[in-house]
This record gives sequence, C-alpha cells and structure tokens, in this order.
Amino acid sequence: MKLIIACCVFFALTPAAHATDRYYFDIHVRSQSGQYQVNATSPDKEAFQANFTYKCVDTKSGKTIWTRKQPMQKPQLFKFPNGSFEYAIPKEGSPVMIFVSDHGTAVILTSRDHLIVVSSKGQKVGESDFLKDALTEDEIDQFVHRWLLGQSWSRFNAWYFLDLPGRKLFVIRSGWGRRIFVNALKGKLVQSSQALEADAEEREKKLVMATLSLKEEPDNHELSKLAAAYLAGILKLPEAIPFLRTLEESRYSSSCTCGGNYDDEDFNNEIDPRRYCTYDLRQVTQLSLRRLGVTPKHLPCHSFKLEKDGIAIPFKSTVQERPRHEAVELVEVGMSAREVLNTIGAPDYIDHDTWSYDIDASPPFSLNLTFNARNVTATKKEAPLWKSGLARDEALAF
Repeated sequence: MKLIIACCVFFALTPAAHATDRYYFDIHVRSQSGQYQVNATSPDKEAFQANFTYKCVDTKSGKTIWTRKQPMQKPQLFKFPNGSFEYAIPKEGSPVMIFVSDHGTAVILTSRDHLIVVSSKGQKVGESDFLKDALTEDEIDQFVHRWLLGQSWSRFNAWYFLDLPGRKLFVIRSGWGRRIFVNALKGKLVQSSQALEADAEEREKKLVMATLSLKEEPDNHELSKLAAAYLAGILKLPEAIPFLRTLEESRYSSSCTCGGNYDDEDFNNEIDPRRYCTYDLRQVTQLSLRRLGVTPKHLPCHSFKLEKDGIAIPFKSTVQERPRHEAVELVEVGMSAREVLNTIGAPDYIDHDTWSYDIDASPPFSLNLTFNARNVTATKKEAPLWKSGLARDEALAF
C-alpha cells in the first residue's frame, strides 16, 4: 500500500476544521430511471458525522419505501480535566457513496471501505470489507493509496447495477480494469466469467455515452463525467470523440498544491514549480483523445502562480509560436519554471519534482523534466507513456 504525502490539498471545509477532521456529508441520490431516491442525512454538524438515517422514497408517489438507521454503539462518557461529554461510536462507517437500483435496493460504500447491500425492504442483506474481501494483496499494494485521513482507490471506478436474466448484480469496474461482481440481492461476491465480462462491458459503453451526453453532472453516482471521459479512451469508443472535444475546454479543477519543502527559497518574480492547480477533466480528456488516435488541442492541464512582492498572481505564459514538439529542443537544463512555461507551455502531468509532457510528434514520445527547488536539472525523452502500461492512469488517479 502506497503512502502519499501531499503538500497541501484544498477542500471545502469550514474555517474551524482541523487537518485531521473528516467530514461525511448528507447524500441524496436517485436510481438511473429516477423512480427511487435515497436520502442519507445526519443531525451532526461537526466533523466525523454519524447517526445517519437512510430513507428510500418513490419519487412518483412520494411514498417512503423504507427507512434505515446507521447502527450506533451506546453513548460513552469521556472525561477530561476541563469537562466531559458523551459520544456514541458508529458500529458501521458513515456513508461515502450510495447507489440505488430501479428496484429500490441500495449499495452503500462506507468510510471504512465496507460495501453494504440493502434490500428493497430496507434490510441489510450483506456486507463485505471490500479491500480485504475483493482485492488481492498486489492490487492493494499497487493501487490503494493511504492518506492522512484514510485511503484512496476509487477515483476512476465505475459503479453500476447490471440486470441479467435471472440475476441482479452490482458491478465495480476498478480504475485499473478489473471488474468485481456483487449479488445485488444477497450482497455476496460473485465469480467473474467471460459472459459476465462481456455483458458488463456493453453496459459500461452505454453508461459512458449516456453520461457524456448529459449537460450536467449525473446525480445517480454511477459514473461521473470524469470517469466517463476516462473510460471512453479505455473502452476505445470513437463515438465519444465529439463529446471529449467539448470537455477538453473544461477548466474544472478539484485540487491545488501550495508548493514544495523549500521554505528558504525566494520565488519573487518567479514560479514555484510545485505550486499549481490541475484541470482534472481536461487532463483526463486529453489522455482519452490520444488513446483514440486524436491529437488534443494542447490546452494547459495546470495553472501556475507568479510570486510578486509576497502576492501570488495567475501566470499567463507566452503564446508558443511553434508546435510543441518543435519547442522540445529549446528546453535546457538550468531553465526556471517560468522559462519552461514560456518555451513549451504547461506540463500534462506533475509528480513531485518532475514535469511530464506527452508529445504528439512522429513518432510520439513523452518528455520528463526534473526540477530542484526552481530550475531544471535533467531532461529525458522516453516512449509515449499513454500508449502502454498504467503510468498515466496512476498519475491521473492520485
């Protein structure tokens, strides 16, 4: 299992939040047809919310189909020198994601990475410790990344219900390609087969195209636009290209970093190569376009700040007058981040001290630039990383 240390990732937390706080928000999610909606709500207002109530409603009639409470232990009294308080510890983790079928059943992914299956009558019919029961040790070591507040492994997963003659399944297609099948009526893991894999792939293709065609983010949690854009390249869907071309313009950004561990460095009138924001949807879309044989527009996948007398202002690089593959030869050891940006533009991927570019030349290749605190110390060309292996996929996922 990999340990990831992030310099600083910004989330929408309350001003009083502590670095070790984790928030579990209310969830409202509908089935694919929209007939059923499950609402998971907690009365708690502080971090580590619990006491969730799950309510499944028929949206056509307004009738409550079932209600379920998050199991809690009896309240315990905690005493401290300055006072005491009572707190009830949850018996099961708070919900992170919920998926609802068109039959009124639900699958809950909890904060402890347990998968709970709830029947159309609101009864828990199965629970599995997903990482322990469904993943191999090699998968956990390679693809599960541990953070300060938990674990990350599901960014590009596809989660969906699969109804087959005589079988109702829930499928998790992992970001690294393996599908995990769960009996949606009993909550038990199901052995994969060639027939199941084929049925699942057809369902995924339909999900991808349906999601990409939406103007808004889907509200059923089965597949986000980010995951759909990623899978379009993996599943080789040329019909997705027009939608990807539109998404390539997206400036959606879910994370920023605030720099490296160089507190004594003065970046006045310069750029810290480790201080940036990522345009996630654009980055994913460009990877899928390349995998579909289409050259993207080379719009920047990252934005940077210029330090100016203690103030960080958005940096706009010089417009490149020559194609990016020709500008590669102008990049030299010793260049600052600002000089690199003005020469070849923003990198496609950043991994700690390395900027990486996918170059659409003939033949194509990838270019890696290694930085010290502020300058390029090494350049390296290698075979195109988007064509084989999982290097680009892992760079996207974490």
